[in-house]
Amino acid sequence: MAKKTPNKKNKKQHKKAAAEKKTNNFLANYWQEKSPVFKFMAGFAACIIVFYALYYSSWFDTNMKAPILGMQALAGGALLNLFGYGVSVADAAISGAGASVKIAGGCDGLEATALFLAAILVFPLPFKFKWPGLLIGFVVLSIVNIVRIAGLYLTQKYWPEAFDFMHVQGGLYFYSIITILLMLVWANWALKNYKKERLAPAAN
Repeated sequence: MAKKTPNKKNKKQHKKAAAEKKTNNFLANYWQEKSPVFKFMAGFAACIIVFYALYYSSWFDTNMKAPILGMQALAGGALLNLFGYGVSVADAAISGAGASVKIAGGCDGLEATALFLAAILVFPLPFKFKWPGLLIGFVVLSIVNIVRIAGLYLTQKYWPEAFDFMHVQGGLYFYSIITILLMLVWANWALKNYKKERLAPAAN
């Protein structure tokens, strides 16, 4: 009886699968050998690249930019009206007696928020220690940006000479300080609870 010869297509598929497995094993081993600092920086850089690819895409500009800026303008206007300033909001502009500000791209606070969220996401801890920081950080930074927007309107109204500084440098410093403080508070809480959880079985 003649022996059956293996199908050439199957042999190619087998070789391809073996090569892919070898490559995957190499990449996995390469990644495992890297230090936690390298993994953190690589993951952080990857998250930021993905964010900016989306943030500057035509899809985001067409579908997301205007609604986000509009919601922030509404929130900023509501905060000002809460204190009796009687402003009106149209699209992304807040207008009132003696002042008017328009929220543009770059003033939405999304970049600082993305940096904060990316840092937590790639931090080498279980996700149950990450999600409180992600949620609370997002909410706090969103509120901070609304306060900043309202503050820019008040600066334009009462101290227009300082508007450019408050808009550029002031906003950057303010946001940076808040973001760093939030990161430190979260890291302190997360690491403390992670160590406590790891020590608990040993204590028992």
